Amino acid sequence: MQPESRHNLTLSNVSKQYGRGVPVIDSFSHDFEAGTATALTGPNGSGKTTLLRLLAVTSFPSSGVISFAGKSIHEAPYTYLQHVGIVHDESALPEYMSAVELLEYALRSRNKWTSNSPAEIDQLLDSLLLDERRQNLIGTYSSGMLKKTQIGMALVAAPAVLLMDEPFRGLDSESLEAATTRFEALKKKGSLMVIASHRKDMLSLLCDSYIDLASHQTQQPSNTTA
Repeated sequence: MQPESRHNLTLSNVSKQYGRGVPVIDSFSHDFEAGTATALTGPNGSGKTTLLRLLAVTSFPSSGVISFAGKSIHEAPYTYLQHVGIVHDESALPEYMSAVELLEYALRSRNKWTSNSPAEIDQLLDSLLLDERRQNLIGTYSSGMLKKTQIGMALVAAPAVLLMDEPFRGLDSESLEAATTRFEALKKKGSLMVIASHRKDMLSLLCDSYIDLASHQTQQPSNTTA
């Protein structure tokens, strides 16, 4: 399945402030380009998770605009979210569904279910090394299986935008390689990715640039820094 659109995700003078405190994000502008992966870096409290929440429309900016395909994502969230896949740091998934059922729900809710979907779901979960227990209830899954299910749900509709907060947590080395292969394939098809992770080794493999939210500086990747 191919991403349906190739649009940039654009932030224009975006700020986020809680109460009367110092803004967590202050007058931040950036263009996340289609077909690229960007790592969010900086110390704890620098705004990585806050920015991902703004991009996922689970939080609203105090000022500024975030746009996708020329429209504010906060004014038309439903339309925007049809093109978005999200991997949260927390593994809050419905315990009384299976991974297969959850991915079916993701496709049906976007009107993307076809006669080929069952086979595509199996192929995706195979590629993520989620074994035959994919038919069991999510409430019985290990942390690694939960993360694979999250990733599968984020990828199943081939989103134009992929937002990920600690997507590598809980994965063994073989599963890390499998997940990274899927992320790279989606990026090559034109999707844009924004990732926050403490796994500098994985970011260096996948990302085209880094944004240090503490300084709002954009950097190119290297093998030694993230």
